Amino acid sequence: MPTRFLPTGDRHRVTTLELLFDLVFVYAITAVSESITDRLSMRGLAEGLVTMALIWFGWSAYAWLGNQARADEGPLRLAMYFAMAGYFVVALTIHEAFDDLPGGLPGPVVFVAAYAVIRLAHLVIYWLAADGDSDLRRTIQMALATTSVAVVVLFAGAFVDPHARLLVWTVAVLVDYVGVYVGATRGWHVAAPGHFAERHGLVMIIAIGESVVSVGTAVSHSAIDWPLLAGGLLGVALAIALWRTYFNAIAVAVERGLRDVTGDARTRMARDVFTYLHMPAVTGIVLMAVGLRVMLGLAAEDGVWTHAQVPGVVMVTLYGGAALYLVSLSALRWRVLGSPSIPRLVVATWLVVAGACLSFAPAMPLLNVATVTLTFVGLICFDAVAYGRVTRDMRLGDEIA
Repeated sequence: MPTRFLPTGDRHRVTTLELLFDLVFVYAITAVSESITDRLSMRGLAEGLVTMALIWFGWSAYAWLGNQARADEGPLRLAMYFAMAGYFVVALTIHEAFDDLPGGLPGPVVFVAAYAVIRLAHLVIYWLAADGDSDLRRTIQMALATTSVAVVVLFAGAFVDPHARLLVWTVAVLVDYVGVYVGATRGWHVAAPGHFAERHGLVMIIAIGESVVSVGTAVSHSAIDWPLLAGGLLGVALAIALWRTYFNAIAVAVERGLRDVTGDARTRMARDVFTYLHMPAVTGIVLMAVGLRVMLGLAAEDGVWTHAQVPGVVMVTLYGGAALYLVSLSALRWRVLGSPSIPRLVVATWLVVAGACLSFAPAMPLLNVATVTLTFVGLICFDAVAYGRVTRDMRLGDEIA
């Protein structure tokens, strides 16, 4: 096995080892989705959001590392194996991160310990991979200071009451995100813009796949009938719509924008667009997956079109997750092209209003799923009419180039 890190270049793309790493990340975000579903309350939702923020920053850290050196060659290959094992432990303990089950090891402590090893080992490997780059090593040392503080706060939170733990871990997330953004930005490099764009595009696919799995999970234990068939097809249509609203133009514009800048400007754009703005987009999809699972599960339980009451937090996950996703896409466009996507902001506002209104009406799970799905279909139709030629030329232009 080679004993040195192999640097990446402009033509570098995602490796199969990184795809394997992402499969473990799939399990982690699925565990987050299930933890929210199992504790349908605003507190459970807040806990899920904090957990999602933690595991996203961990995954993003290795996306940056894979852009610095080939993930499937040299010492980094062993580091990726190690990180996958650590991430699997994190995923196994997500359901105990806030509510430790009796017996066995203390779940919150195991969760934090595995997460700390992943994050700190990443910075050590990054420092080694930055051989000869003093600026990068200096930035990594600054990131190590911020990450260490966040890890200490996480460990402190693991030993307090679950209610207090939510507050303490929220502080840890803020320390991590704000600290890296403010104090450890200069010095990083994005040697392979295509790799970075592709890596984050694939994680979007992973999150959308979670919504499809949620649809199947909700209806798999019930006898199929017309309502469930309609609900399942609506769920799949929503997944397709989510794919199109991102990959039809936004993904192409993001990669092109990253290629058009260099140096620290490229680093800042990659930081903003991928590490920070993709996080709420992925989180929005995960929340929609929770809403789909519960809504279709209620329809499956009753075997009819209506249900007496849908928990308010489920309305928040479905409509709020959809709105968060669209607002994130608009912010992505704003950061890359200099102006937000007004249609996406308008549709996000409509979803918030519709969800608020329907939460006071006699609840119909399939009506809610249909409302969100048809709203996205309407947005796609508008995009096709208003911007179809422009986005098509953009995609084909990149293929020809």
